[in-house]
Amino acid sequence: MNNRLSLFSSLILGSFLLLVVLGVFLINKEVPALAKHMVIDQAVLTGLAGPRAVSLPHVLETSDFLPKGSRVRYRLSVNLSEAPLTPVGVFVSKMSLSGALFVNGQYIGNCAHGPLETLRCLHKPSFFSTTKDIWQLGENTVEFEIHANARQMNGLSPIQIGEVESLYANNYRMGNWLKTELLEGLQWISVVFGLLSLAVYVILRKEPAFLWFGLTCLMHATGLLIVTVSSPVIDINFFNWMGITSRLVSITLIFLTMLSLFDKLQRWMVISALGLMVSVPIVIGLSRVSNISIQFILSILIIISLFLLFKGVRWAFVSPTSIKITVVVMTVVMMFTGTADWLRFAGNSEFEGSFFFPYIFSAMLFILGTFLIRNLATLLKQTREDREQLQRRAVERMAYEVTQNIPVGTYTLIFKPGAAQGRFLFVSQRFIELTGLNRQDLLDDPHVFKQILHQKALPDWETFMNTRSTHRMLSPKEWPIFPVGGEMRWVRTEATTRTLPDGSTLFEGVLFDRTEVVKARAESDRIRNELQTQQIEQSRLKEREQLLRDMHDGFGSQLASVRMMAEKGRIRPEQFPEFLREITADLHLVVDTLGQHHITLEEALVDMHHRLGMRFVGSGHQLHWKTHLDGLPPLASNKILQALRLVQEALNNAFKHARAKHVWFSAQFDAENDVLTLSVRDDGQGMSEPISRGRGLSNMQHRAREMGGQFQLVAHQPGVEVLLRVERVSLQVQEDSK
Repeated sequence: MNNRLSLFSSLILGSFLLLVVLGVFLINKEVPALAKHMVIDQAVLTGLAGPRAVSLPHVLETSDFLPKGSRVRYRLSVNLSEAPLTPVGVFVSKMSLSGALFVNGQYIGNCAHGPLETLRCLHKPSFFSTTKDIWQLGENTVEFEIHANARQMNGLSPIQIGEVESLYANNYRMGNWLKTELLEGLQWISVVFGLLSLAVYVILRKEPAFLWFGLTCLMHATGLLIVTVSSPVIDINFFNWMGITSRLVSITLIFLTMLSLFDKLQRWMVISALGLMVSVPIVIGLSRVSNISIQFILSILIIISLFLLFKGVRWAFVSPTSIKITVVVMTVVMMFTGTADWLRFAGNSEFEGSFFFPYIFSAMLFILGTFLIRNLATLLKQTREDREQLQRRAVERMAYEVTQNIPVGTYTLIFKPGAAQGRFLFVSQRFIELTGLNRQDLLDDPHVFKQILHQKALPDWETFMNTRSTHRMLSPKEWPIFPVGGEMRWVRTEATTRTLPDGSTLFEGVLFDRTEVVKARAESDRIRNELQTQQIEQSRLKEREQLLRDMHDGFGSQLASVRMMAEKGRIRPEQFPEFLREITADLHLVVDTLGQHHITLEEALVDMHHRLGMRFVGSGHQLHWKTHLDGLPPLASNKILQALRLVQEALNNAFKHARAKHVWFSAQFDAENDVLTLSVRDDGQGMSEPISRGRGLSNMQHRAREMGGQFQLVAHQPGVEVLLRVERVSLQVQEDSK
């Protein structure tokens, strides 16, 4: 279906471009004179062969000018029955090679800016605006001085004279747009397509079609210069050579592009094409851009086009695609237009006719560029989806590995679009332990979970599993269950939901063992009223959640890391006691900080100092401790914990890595400036330059940011000082209490 739509679109676009070309052809035909216009088609030609009367359009003979180039003059007589009242316009659809206008002996202007010998106006219509004063009642003389040479057909088309605004709008504007502005637009489109394609090739490195297509577009844009530029800034002979060779080389490059799109490009084809592309500029240059050499090369290219057309039809028939069919159709059109242009080079066409190649070739590049961009967009979209899917799987896999070892059960439940019920994608080991179910049975049939639910929990489960997926919600639930082979337990489940790119609804949840909590709550109900029980339960729940978070962030993650390193053989047995001491120290920090509701930083530092003193007795290390925290506002417990962990990390670095004998710790609060400063300085071996940004330093920087402070590492001789500076402490305390 997509191929048919693409083919249909290509045919529509091709038909439109053919109509444009037909318009170019028709626009060159003689336009009937309007009421206010005069068409002059008789003139007297003065050239090397002498003066003679001619009819316009007129093609100069080789005897009228020198082969290397010379000027001839057409004189026309215009008889006015009355003097003009408004400015008069003079429009000529073609003058070749270049020309200048004179009215009643007065010079009006050239077809472009510059001397006639350096201009190329043969592809553009020319419009001149004259003042009414230079025209007179009766007979007026209009002269065109034409510069001609032997490289192209030379001459002059009929002249149209009339009121400026009307002549410009009705006769000149459309022809100028088709022959000048449209081609300039196509030229810029070719440049953009070429640069984009080459950029894509540089990035991908495995798509030769983008390389050849990009070079084709740039060569075609260069070839269009001989059509769009009337006054080149370089030598006119070199300009002609560059334009012609670029056009012929672009045809060779389009052959390589087509073969790449058909996936038929071989090494010998590339070498042959490169040889042809090198030969074309040499042959054209040695022949001085003669028509005979151009016709010869065009003949070779037409023969190659016929061969590729025959092969392309066979390839498209074997495995038809929209781009292959389009290439075949455009090849046919290009072959016929190339033949027409070949006949024009040979002089077998009307003087006012136009070359079809710039339009047809631009259309072919536009269509091929559209296909390549579409294919690239499809590839990028697929790549992005694949990358997102891989990232999602990696995150889920990492989450699964982490959650296997935390003290709560985790699960993932998915509801596919249109599915009657969901299914489990993952259940952790703790989930299996809580329920007593078989993992594979649960993954195969989610209703296995229903077998262990208490009767009063069944309606909630059925509602959740059988409700339409767009209305599914799983609010926190606490259910009694009967684990396989065990006594009744109470569990609590919570889940968050998100929608996947394919429309599936994914629930990621946790399962808590709430049995002990439920029993404690039942016991409390006998001695406390319902309000007190609720407040106590909320307080416990908040403390537990806070403790779990800090356990997970602190020694919980450390245990997981040690376990993973142990499984991979990265820890020696004698290193385990040191790891356990660090984990125990972190546990003490959490308990001392979060276990007391109203603990202050100074009290926490006193407890920490006491434990550190016991730890380093007889170790050969001396710890000097100094605190001055008078007036310090009460900090939040989580910030106290971050400060203690930062200090602990700095002390560990000093004793373990810096091999310090003396360590000085100070904690000071400047009440006047509202600044808290913590400092750990040692007399160790210092840090190597440049300072390595390891995990320890990153952790301390992170903790400093969590406290709203600034971390600084200062080198001393000897040793290193770790500084934590927290400004506007009182303001932060107020914000934390809100």
